[in-house]
Amino acid sequence: MISTGGIRRITLLKSLIIGLTIVCITLLFPASVAASPDAETTLPIASVEWDGQYARIPDWSEITLHSLPPILEDGEFTAPSDLNQALGYDLSRRWRAGQTADSYLKLGDFQTSLYPQFFNLYTVSQLTRLDLKQVALSNFKAATQQTLNQLITAIPGLGSYRLNQVPAIAALFDQKFPGTPGFNPSSDNTIAEILSANPQFGQLNLGQLGQKLDQFSIADIPNLQNVPLQNLANWENSLISEVPGLGNVPLAQMPNPVQATGMIGIVDVVYGTAESDRRNTISGSDREGFQVSCKENCAYIELAGAPPLYGKQWISGKYQKVKGGSGILGAVNGGKEPTGRHPFGDAFKVSVWDVDESTGTISTALHFRICKRGLPDLGCTPYFLGPVPFLNYHEKEPIFTGLLDSQGGASSGASIPEGVIDRARAMGIPAEALPGYQEAVFGDDGEICGIGAGNVDFKALAAAFSSIEGNYGSAGSFVCDGDGNCGRGLGRYQYMSYRSDVRASIQRQEGGTAFLAKADSGASISEAEITRFFPASAQDSIFKADQTRNIQQAQREGFSGDRLIERVGQIHFGGPYAPIDGNATDGNGRLTLKTYGQELARNYKSAAKRSGDCAKSANVKSSGHLINPAPGYSITSDFGARESPCAGCSSFHRGLDLGAPEGTSVRAADGGKVVYAGWAEGYGNVVIIEHSNGMQTRYAHLSEMTTQVGTSVGQGQIIARSGHSGVGTGPHLHFEVRTGATPGQPFSGTAADPRKYLSL
Repeated sequence: MISTGGIRRITLLKSLIIGLTIVCITLLFPASVAASPDAETTLPIASVEWDGQYARIPDWSEITLHSLPPILEDGEFTAPSDLNQALGYDLSRRWRAGQTADSYLKLGDFQTSLYPQFFNLYTVSQLTRLDLKQVALSNFKAATQQTLNQLITAIPGLGSYRLNQVPAIAALFDQKFPGTPGFNPSSDNTIAEILSANPQFGQLNLGQLGQKLDQFSIADIPNLQNVPLQNLANWENSLISEVPGLGNVPLAQMPNPVQATGMIGIVDVVYGTAESDRRNTISGSDREGFQVSCKENCAYIELAGAPPLYGKQWISGKYQKVKGGSGILGAVNGGKEPTGRHPFGDAFKVSVWDVDESTGTISTALHFRICKRGLPDLGCTPYFLGPVPFLNYHEKEPIFTGLLDSQGGASSGASIPEGVIDRARAMGIPAEALPGYQEAVFGDDGEICGIGAGNVDFKALAAAFSSIEGNYGSAGSFVCDGDGNCGRGLGRYQYMSYRSDVRASIQRQEGGTAFLAKADSGASISEAEITRFFPASAQDSIFKADQTRNIQQAQREGFSGDRLIERVGQIHFGGPYAPIDGNATDGNGRLTLKTYGQELARNYKSAAKRSGDCAKSANVKSSGHLINPAPGYSITSDFGARESPCAGCSSFHRGLDLGAPEGTSVRAADGGKVVYAGWAEGYGNVVIIEHSNGMQTRYAHLSEMTTQVGTSVGQGQIIARSGHSGVGTGPHLHFEVRTGATPGQPFSGTAADPRKYLSL
């Protein structure tokens, strides 16, 4: 069907997804605009070698999203207003023939492929030789659309600057609230103090300065250039072109770079659309696989070369469409995309496009997709934004196909490619902030949520074990193993007290060494002692790591489905060398290896049906009673007046100092929400948690922060490691309690003596 305006229109209208509904999708096809095989693109070219054969590929070290050839067709994707309102930004998209990719693709579209959100502007400027002092603040739309509350949350320490140190914010206050009683724009108050006293200011954004923004550069906002893009609210909605310099970063220098690893074939013969019933293919989609047969209009290239590729057919995506996409967005474009492959990863798809049987030539084309991952996770559309002209080939010329795998040639099929986590940490981004990162598998503490290896629901697995083993306070019988190790099973998962990881966890607790000596002696231990010295958070932390190893072992042994769960139970019950379906029993004689696994699988199936949303059931409520954030360490400086211990140190101490060595686990004193995690003047690295009734707790001078803003944490959950960042006399934890704090304002409230709220 041809639309009068030549625009592809996709309209999402109502269907239920996390309270959102999308019911109808309509598509009007535009007039076709061919990527002519006679018009070779001007992409920089490199070569790739495989088994002594060389082929042309794009030189990704010189190609950027801005320098890719322009798209050849107009199109439009319209999302419903209720969806946009729920997301907080407009998911819709519109593009015109002649636009470059950076002008119609957004950061969120590459959230799980190129990971551009890891970048900060400083890194981008170094890669593109961009002088940020010469870039007007108005050119960084994502920053200018942040409310001031969001901005001081995103930029570590910004709230501790005096207003006259940040002229752009001072100009905004002066413009919007001239003559406000009690407000002096040239005052020495910090920005956080002003926002606390004038909450209405927190909803302003720098974009309201209009043309005055051009007077300020990006460098005029302290530390803005050092903030990862993903720290900014709604960062996913920024066009690539709206992040200064990002469109000019070579694709080989992205946090997860475009790479070329795989096989090379020969374009043996080019066939036109008269062909039909072709089944020996290497083309398709990540939804249908990459051996999708073609029934009719089967224009294709037949490959020669190495045996794995000899005789294989790569069907033209111009004439064959296959199922694509994921989640609710997978229904866009009728759920279809051009058939093709992913030889350079999943940032885009490569399709054979126009074919000319008479000259033996073909063109190829790229297609992109729209994604919305995270919460809510709407998935990705099919790869339908295109065509973007790519490379042309002729018969007998080598062509790069990528790997012959289930990923369509992608260099990595991992949910988070190898090296991405390390790059994220190098940029100061915690791994748990990565899209697709499963805290249940890699996390440190907190409720057991998420899907792990083998598609195992960790919450259901924990419940299944608990139904056999007991609760967090359960104590098992005193037993000895064949190697002379004696002890008791402890807690919900009955991990033995002689395990090295269990002992290390318990020894971190005040009095933990004495408790272990008691457990080793065979003396009775109480439920209260177990929950004190081996708290639920510590048990869950060990469980997550341990069961991940068990699942991976069971997978290597060839198990899946219900049998995977059975085998995981056997390994948990009898250790990594437990014989499959063995008849060995424990000291009680009730269960064998085989029956333990079977019972676990039954319990798991039942628990999975009621597992539900972890986030909704997480125990993050404030109890009002604080626990020691670093138990076992003495107070080295109390609350109140004191002699200043160092240059820059205050003579009135607004918290307690605990003499914890560097790297000590720091735990949340109560349940709540993290409202700040970053650098602040004097404090160094600091985490601030908001509790109920206007209370906040601060944890300062940290060496490492293992949480992020917006995370809900439970009492006792590890949130950081102690250190000596900021101003101080050496490694320790500064712990502070604030009362009367304004919700959402991390640097607000009045300092109170922590001793009034916790026992030390």
